[in-house]
Amino acid sequence: MAYRRRQLETILQPFGLLETLGPDESGAFWRGVRDVRPFADGSTRAVWRISVAPSEGPKVGAALQASTCADVFYDWAGGLVWVEMPTAIAEEATVRAAVAGRGHALLVRADAAVRASAHVFEPLDPAFAALSKRLKESFDPKGVLNPGRIYAGL
Repeated sequence: MAYRRRQLETILQPFGLLETLGPDESGAFWRGVRDVRPFADGSTRAVWRISVAPSEGPKVGAALQASTCADVFYDWAGGLVWVEMPTAIAEEATVRAAVAGRGHALLVRADAAVRASAHVFEPLDPAFAALSKRLKESFDPKGVLNPGRIYAGL
């Protein structure tokens, strides 16, 4: 570990001052990443959780920042992109377009009006929606288990 640390410090030295975190600081740092602490501020701004390949994360984040002035937080080496923006209804199409063919987006936080009018989960294509409906009907023929909770009509 000591050798790898020295090598990493040598490689990263041109980028500025380096700090080493002790066990307590490291634990606090990683809890902050886990909890998406930059966006845990009590605001009502919409927060999207976007899962893409790590190589696509910076592209998706940059596209959303450029078109919506969103704040972006990366995890999973760039494969998990957290996006915070002022509205979700008007921006949902922008988020879906940026993610299309790359992964999926989930609306994690928004006010009640936005959540009622936006797709919280990635919309299903018609064939997959029909398959999901038949599968749900086979396990829940009376439709008592969270009807319409994730997708309308399911």
